[in-house]
Amino acid sequence: MMKNKVYIGIFLISIAALALEISLIRFFSISQWYHFAFMVVSIALFGIAASGTFLTIKKLKNPLFSSSILFSISVLIGFFIINNISFDPFKAILDFNHVFVLLLYYIFLGLPFFFFGVIIAYVFSNFQKKAGRIYFWNMSGSAIGAVSSLFFISYLDVKTILIISLIGLVSSLFFIQKNKKLILVSLLIVINLLLFFAPLDINISKYKELSQALNVPNSRLIDTIYNSFSRVDIVESSFTRYAPGLSPSFSGILPEQIGVMIDAGSMNSITKHENLGFVDNLPSSIPYFLTDNKNTLIVNSGAGLDVLAALKNNASVTALETNPVVIGLLKDEYADYSGDIYNRADVVFGEGRSFLVKNKERFDIIVLSLAGGVLSSSSGISGLSENYLLTREAFEDYYNSLGEDGFLVVTRWLLFPPRESLRLFSLALEVDEEAKKIVMFRSWTTVTLVLSKRDLGEETIEEIIDFTEKNNFDIVYLPYDFVPNKNMRFEEPYYHNAVQNLLKDKDEFYKEYVFDVSSVTDDKPFYFNFFRISKIKELYSLAQNWNPFFDSGFLLFFVLVQALVLALVFVLLPIRFFKKTKINKSSLVFFFAIGLSYLFIEIVLIQKFVLFLGHIVFSSSTIIFSMLLFSSLGALYSQKVKNLNRIIFIIFILVVLYIFLTSFIINYFISLSLIYKIVLVVLFVAPLSFFMGIPFPTGIRIIKKELVPWAWAVNGSASVLSPILAVIIALFLGYNFVLFLAGIVYVLGSIFLMGR
Repeated sequence: MMKNKVYIGIFLISIAALALEISLIRFFSISQWYHFAFMVVSIALFGIAASGTFLTIKKLKNPLFSSSILFSISVLIGFFIINNISFDPFKAILDFNHVFVLLLYYIFLGLPFFFFGVIIAYVFSNFQKKAGRIYFWNMSGSAIGAVSSLFFISYLDVKTILIISLIGLVSSLFFIQKNKKLILVSLLIVINLLLFFAPLDINISKYKELSQALNVPNSRLIDTIYNSFSRVDIVESSFTRYAPGLSPSFSGILPEQIGVMIDAGSMNSITKHENLGFVDNLPSSIPYFLTDNKNTLIVNSGAGLDVLAALKNNASVTALETNPVVIGLLKDEYADYSGDIYNRADVVFGEGRSFLVKNKERFDIIVLSLAGGVLSSSSGISGLSENYLLTREAFEDYYNSLGEDGFLVVTRWLLFPPRESLRLFSLALEVDEEAKKIVMFRSWTTVTLVLSKRDLGEETIEEIIDFTEKNNFDIVYLPYDFVPNKNMRFEEPYYHNAVQNLLKDKDEFYKEYVFDVSSVTDDKPFYFNFFRISKIKELYSLAQNWNPFFDSGFLLFFVLVQALVLALVFVLLPIRFFKKTKINKSSLVFFFAIGLSYLFIEIVLIQKFVLFLGHIVFSSSTIIFSMLLFSSLGALYSQKVKNLNRIIFIIFILVVLYIFLTSFIINYFISLSLIYKIVLVVLFVAPLSFFMGIPFPTGIRIIKKELVPWAWAVNGSASVLSPILAVIIALFLGYNFVLFLAGIVYVLGSIFLMGR
């Protein structure tokens, strides 16, 4: 008989495991980069699948207490070891043996998930008929873990790891059978609490901007501030000189600046309000020389350089910024230093697309601020990051929000070989097919796109030429005669030639070019992904400029190969132990299918609602919490379910409806305030999530007992493969297709369960 206190233990250990997963992603995003965090944590989660395979092969006698203790210990040991072992992506290219450092990452980070998996798989195996209740406590605990991790990170930063370990130790008290073990648990809790007084920080890669800034002599870290979704570092260093694309013709004195870095990268700077002459020599200042009407919207204003430029040119400024820490710095602590620019402008905490829908005002100038990425600009490290500010639909929103004589200005880092500049141009072509309203010019380090609401007249063209000539910028495209590669000369006019080839035959150019530079949509919002698997040989020939460990497109396929190998090992290894036993194993396909489909749906909903809620953290925390919570209620209800096929049919119908309803919800309600949108998303996700919580525990109840740990391993393997496959499929076919595919896979899985 299962004691009720074991349910509490499951609840607590589930909180700790989900909080650990989210925390590791956050901390690796700071120490390395987001796509690297995605790779490492994805593979580490195979520890859960390994636990099921292990219990299939090895029968254990009540490992609950020991596994919870080992979970807590391995959380700390794993983090401390990995935090002091640095993976060097450049060294890995020169010395393949260095890749084995990744193996250490996988092992030490996978151990806590392995011990967590042992607990859950053992309970399912030994209390099979109560699978619904077990799954309820597991899923509801995970839901709390998803939210609590953000709270812990905000207030405890890296010491969140200690809290997670502590929760694991507390969970062991509910698994304890002999009171004498209380001494061990008490000792470990005391040690854990003492560690809170020890200094603990994240070891940041030497390639990130924070490390490089602090390596400059006479540099210092002024402050570090955490919130639920970012780490903000304020740095005094000559490295933090920030004037993207500054004209070589500027010979004046640059003002003092204080660096602001998000997650140890994405650097931009707060500019002291003195010696501001340089501002007019920045590429992004061009619109103020083209029009006398200067009602300006700055999107992603960051530390305010573009706000400063607009105010200096007597513009009326509305600035949008998505990080409240940065807003607070400019409004309070650095208000006097910066010339009070964030109090002189109308600064709004929010995202550009939703603001434009909610605000019907027309702007003379819309500036998409560069605001960061000095070192990351050349590495392609953001390729897996969705960006809804740089899609076809986004450009249509900007264009429609311009006044009759308005200008959209977008400045990005200049990449060689040309790729981002071409994608930016492709997006502008979606609005202006004849390219009569488009201008593009470059400095040594940046490329700037200007999109006019009207066809460019002779007077405007003359002003553009005058601005570029005065600043020694090079025109890449202008619907008028000009000399390319004139001032800042490359060996060839690479960027101009690429744009001309694009204009000659767009479809053919997209097909043959070594990078994917076609325009992206809200359904496939991977603006920063230029990787083409079909061009891998050509990319390798660019080895001096292309590091596969810095290319998220390559890493995505690299992770997939690793994940497939591990999935095959954990799924197929138990077969030899059932050779002499006649058990129908077709039902295992059902557990693989529902594991794959559940995460497909979760990933799609998270990405779809990023645009709606304005930030990936708001979207992921709301969706994960809601899905896990309502799935846990579905799991509890599953104890009464007799006809699983009916449930699968309902899930399929809901998935199809959600394909259409999701876009409707986003487009129709995007102008609501954030709290109302979060409530709406929770209510929207609830019905589908409830029914999705039923299949797994129902399947566990009806299969042979010997298959339960194996089913857990199969389901765990699918759950790890699922996010990787979802992103790959979305890259080619879009998120709506992934959602539909999830419904189909649910149906196919139920067929295998019926044939058990």
